[in-house]
Amino acid sequence: MSRFAFVGLALLLAACASRPEHLEPEDDLSDLDVSLVDRDSSAFTFPADLSGRPAYVTAVYTNCPDVCLMTMDQTKRVRQALGPDSSRIQFVVLTFDPTRDTPSVLRSYAQSWRVGPGWQLATGDSVTVAGLMERLGIRYNVSRRDTFADGRAYYALSHTDKALLLDSEGQVGESYGGSAAPPDMVAQDVRDLLR
Repeated sequence: MSRFAFVGLALLLAACASRPEHLEPEDDLSDLDVSLVDRDSSAFTFPADLSGRPAYVTAVYTNCPDVCLMTMDQTKRVRQALGPDSSRIQFVVLTFDPTRDTPSVLRSYAQSWRVGPGWQLATGDSVTVAGLMERLGIRYNVSRRDTFADGRAYYALSHTDKALLLDSEGQVGESYGGSAAPPDMVAQDVRDLLR
């Protein structure tokens, strides 16, 4: 084989193996070492415990009356759009309301959404969660406080609606509107990362 043919073949193979331009890393989270707990109260280190697989990461709070419900629904639709490929990625749902979203609350939330293996729902202490959310570009704040008739205090949070697609090395390949991410587009992005 001539030197030119070999170089040409090498360039062609490199082009086929590279990810699409829109999935080039936007951010590198691989340097993070965030200690959280999952819905079973087991230690979960983000992003190290993602087993070297791509991950679709969203952030919600379980008392959210609207956007988070749409985000969870869209995430399930992404999983469905992936079909058999869904077993090759992790779905990670992080809460930004650790005061109320304890592991047992996240376990109930997971059961109500009928999420199974391949889904991590995680929480942590308030300082750790705040730092992680800041790093992910997810903002939240108390937008409304109220008291129920029985005297229990209630608060609602305004927050960023965001989902991230991480590659197997912890780099952000794409970010989406969490509640509006087109499932077929996200599924294709995942498949492109899996190539």
